[in-house]
Amino acid sequence: MVEEKVTLKNDEGLYARTAAKFLQNAVKFKSQITLTKDEKSYDGKSILSILSMAGFKGDEIVISCEGNDEVDALDCLTAFINSI
Repeated sequence: MVEEKVTLKNDEGLYARTAAKFLQNAVKFKSQITLTKDEKSYDGKSILSILSMAGFKGDEIVISCEGNDEVDALDCLTAFINSI
């Protein structure tokens, strides 16, 4: 398993459009993807789970990936979060 802490920098956080785009990236990988915020874990391949996380600007989240393509998945998803 690999993981990395990232900070949400965009004004809308991880809601609606950005959550959908995150999901589009996440489902490309076979690895299990988990988002952790405030010690609670959320399924990174479920739009409802991502939205229920309520990620606001300035929040720190941990992206964890576990599986055969975990490194590629983590690189892709952290790059996405850092680019929005």
